[in-house]
Amino acid sequence: MKKFGRWIARLIAILTMTLVLVGCGEDEAWKKWTTEQMAIEKDGQVVYCVVDSFEKNFYDLEELTGMAVKEVAQFNGANKTGDTTPATILEVARLTEDENAVRVAYQFDKGSTCGSFLGVPLYYETVEETFEQKHVFTGTVLYDKEGSITLDEPNKVKLRTKHILVTDFKGVIHLPEEALYYTNGVKLLSDGIDTTGCEDTVIVILKK
Repeated sequence: MKKFGRWIARLIAILTMTLVLVGCGEDEAWKKWTTEQMAIEKDGQVVYCVVDSFEKNFYDLEELTGMAVKEVAQFNGANKTGDTTPATILEVARLTEDENAVRVAYQFDKGSTCGSFLGVPLYYETVEETFEQKHVFTGTVLYDKEGSITLDEPNKVKLRTKHILVTDFKGVIHLPEEALYYTNGVKLLSDGIDTTGCEDTVIVILKK
């Protein structure tokens, strides 16, 4: 009976992992990431991938998956409000390039949820909303390819409906739209930005 009980417990754990590991289509861009990165999606959801090394002699994939599932379950239990699930695990998988490297992919319902999970500020909202919430302050200087602008009252009104990203996350961030204005040190990429070289909070206003 004890052996049967352990088998049932194992089956329940696997089923739980299957339900949480929702996974997207095979063409998802994050499936090619081999370093820590995140993507802001058009609907405001965030996909975040962390890549770390775990030697196969010490950890198997099922054990790592169980640890990730437990972590997300605890986070959701402490942060869920209403019917929306704050965080979901998309995948726990070893990289083909390095059998000791494991990629864990998460999806968050919004930027602030991802920021809370990572322990850094992360907001994705309109310019108007970010000033109302005091995530950005009047007088902030941002740059583009031609020079700089100051977020004074006329510019705040002009840009109020455009989306803005405010974060202390340092790394590659894929964006749903082209970066229009950004803080000093931000490196532009074909589909986003690299904030690795930024010392201060990163602020990016998007084209839409």
